[in-house]
Amino acid sequence: MFRTLPAIIALFTSLTVAASAGTARGADAEYPPDHPRFSRHVVPLFSRLGCNAGACHGKVKGENGFRLSLFGVDPAQDHMSLVREFAGRRINLANIDASLLLLKPGGQLPHAGGKLLDPDGPEYKLLRDWLAQGAALDPKEESQIEELIVTPVQQTLQVGESYAIEVHARFRDGTLENVTPLCRLEPVNGDVVAVQPGGRIKASGVGATAIVIRYGAEPTVAQVVVPGQPIDFPVTPAQNFIDDHILAKLRVLQIPAADLCDDATFLRRATLDIAGSLPQPDEIKAFLGDGDPNKRTKKIDELLLRPEHAALWATRFCDILRPSDFNANFAFVEPAENRRFHQWLNARLEENLPYDELAARILTATSQEGRAFETWIDEVLTLAEENARQSPDLPVYAQRRTLDLYWQRKNAVGVKGAVQVAHAFLGLRMECAQCHRHPHDVWSQDDLLSFANFFNQLKSANYPDKKSLPEPILKSFEQLPKDAKELDKKLKELRDKLKEVSNQSNKARDEKNRAENEDQDAARIQQLREAYAQLETEKSALETEIAQLDIDKGRMTNGPKRFGTDIRHDGSRRNFASVSSPLGSQRSETFRLLGEASPLEIAQDRDPRELVVEWLRRPDHPLFAKAIVNRVWAHYLGRGIVDPPDHLSPLNPPSHPELLNELAEQFIQQGYDLRWLHRTIAGSRTYQLSSSPSSLGPLAAAAERNFAHFQFRRLPAEVLVDAVNQATGSAETYPARLYLPDGAKAIEVAGVTQHQNDEASLSYAFKIFGRPLRSTEVQCDCERDTQTTIVQTLYLANHPGVSAKIYHEQGRVAKILEATASDPQRIEEIYLSAVGRSPSDAERSSCLEYVQQRESSLRAFQDVLWSLLNTREFILNH
Repeated sequence: MFRTLPAIIALFTSLTVAASAGTARGADAEYPPDHPRFSRHVVPLFSRLGCNAGACHGKVKGENGFRLSLFGVDPAQDHMSLVREFAGRRINLANIDASLLLLKPGGQLPHAGGKLLDPDGPEYKLLRDWLAQGAALDPKEESQIEELIVTPVQQTLQVGESYAIEVHARFRDGTLENVTPLCRLEPVNGDVVAVQPGGRIKASGVGATAIVIRYGAEPTVAQVVVPGQPIDFPVTPAQNFIDDHILAKLRVLQIPAADLCDDATFLRRATLDIAGSLPQPDEIKAFLGDGDPNKRTKKIDELLLRPEHAALWATRFCDILRPSDFNANFAFVEPAENRRFHQWLNARLEENLPYDELAARILTATSQEGRAFETWIDEVLTLAEENARQSPDLPVYAQRRTLDLYWQRKNAVGVKGAVQVAHAFLGLRMECAQCHRHPHDVWSQDDLLSFANFFNQLKSANYPDKKSLPEPILKSFEQLPKDAKELDKKLKELRDKLKEVSNQSNKARDEKNRAENEDQDAARIQQLREAYAQLETEKSALETEIAQLDIDKGRMTNGPKRFGTDIRHDGSRRNFASVSSPLGSQRSETFRLLGEASPLEIAQDRDPRELVVEWLRRPDHPLFAKAIVNRVWAHYLGRGIVDPPDHLSPLNPPSHPELLNELAEQFIQQGYDLRWLHRTIAGSRTYQLSSSPSSLGPLAAAAERNFAHFQFRRLPAEVLVDAVNQATGSAETYPARLYLPDGAKAIEVAGVTQHQNDEASLSYAFKIFGRPLRSTEVQCDCERDTQTTIVQTLYLANHPGVSAKIYHEQGRVAKILEATASDPQRIEEIYLSAVGRSPSDAERSSCLEYVQQRESSLRAFQDVLWSLLNTREFILNH
């Protein structure tokens, strides 16, 4: 990769070029060049034509026996495949025009890729001239790219206008060459511009877009803005700096912003987004009746302090950090560890721990946390006891300072672990770089492997090494399982005794019942009752004793299995990252941070993760603050400033780079205060715009991408389940083995595995509304599916579980009817409970007419609630 970190920063934030247009044009030359080079001209031509793409000869096994390196990253290998493989059958230097390299893409012989070259065209001439000049392999070093220069890098057009892009490459040998004909140009938003032959860009619609430009394997970008027809742009007051940026861009594009939403809409929207809940009817009435002009700001502050806000974002961070795949061989119990993971995050968010410190406590987590090994062993035994108890109260882990569970997951260290860290904390998608140069980004295999070395020096969860255990711990390790076996004997005796007592109790109960039914002597009945009660007391005591002994046994049996799961830096050896794939093997023995040009020298006894955290905390870090800022923005606005929100890349530039920069800078200045970030975004006029803009016509797509109005969003799975429960006055129940208290909200449910989802009563809702399984094999925020489907509609309309909640005899509607005598007021309360507003006059009239026609008043009002839960207004945040 030829870009260093400063170059990536410049490309990602401002899209500036390092050389002037005049300098670049001074190097113009005729195309094709008189003396084409393989690395500089032929390979990039293959890339432009798609020959070395993953769908053609760049795939693992090639195509029809001919394989090129993916995206041309290895010109030497490509040259050998082309010139020497199969005795050089692909070229014919004695008869140039008989070369397969010309005949197949030129359409003169059958070619699976079709005709790619015009025999009279410049590309054909380029290949033919290279063959005629001996088909040599030029020194790769001379053609290594130092810089790509785009002219112009930014352009404003009117719809229908076009302009020509020029791309120049500065090579390591000092030459500067116009490589535009060898570049592939791809607009990010194809509805804004279209690419025409010769590198011309034509504006086809209103909006702004980046154009990704690829010369061989090296990419860069240009920006195009296409404003709409001039309008009398309204004067709109900004509520904070966010609005200044959004309104400035809308003014450039000549797209009007929507009006502010009304108070009822704001309250419902903010309560769902900040606290994952519906507002209560009394809360709605109080808010609507409040004349304080600052009431929205005050409400945001209040919502941020609710426990539900921390629970909602603990769930959101679980999506990002993916607590799953804990090894049962080490006595990890998946549902319990999931809940501990969630509770730890919840506790830190309730404390409003600064985000940089939150990241540090995760990334540099250790199990002992500086404590004596014996103290950590006591903690491990307590965790094993909690697991055996199967109580929803798991208090110990949340008190820890660091989240060592993050590193106790499967694939948490090494190359896969580095991919996870990059995704979670930097918003990068680096899976492709495990095998080859990333096709849609700037990261190479060596970038990833060198970064992975920072996380490859951990002693991770494993079986305990008896030689390393202190003597007292070793004795416990060996003795506790023996004690558990002795306990097994006692448990068998107690269970046999319990069986005997239970049989006696059942007989005593039957005898007592028979005496009572036959009206036998009162003294006799009393005697039987006392005997039965005594047996029941004995039975209860046995059950309690057995339960406690089972817990003790769990502690003794499973506690020692976790003695080897301590997470710590292993300074005894170096473990360097390597990967093997069908494309070959590669290894890195350097420590190099992503985007940095030079590796770091790290003492063997120092934990490299500490250097990663120091790097993340640098105020000029291009990605760390932006990644979380962008994700929080996407939570509230429906799409990221960089979208998708977990794909920060120079080739996926932000829609509002200056806004992203300022949000990130102020977030850092505020001490990485997450509540400040939520407050600032939710307090902006942009967030509080109406979701119903005036007619936009052809401006609709650009208006959505540039936040001209609030975007409809389907409620997340957990929030929707809680909304149904809240609107119907219901709650969920859970099996004890899921470690969840009855009545827990769905936003508190930590479980992520398919097994747990199958066990929970809300599993089907979680599945169809897109709750992610959080597999460590998937690194994409898109695993949480936000799409709407017909299955979701049918679920709310017909599912027996939903119907049971709506039509429950002691449900929300029954309580409203009991508390309120007036039918119009009853309808008011149902509307407030379900959709957060009062009914319109027409809605109230229709509901009253329906209710009066039904025999059962309760059933009629329950039908009203059913109808509201089956509206777009309920399922969407708007």
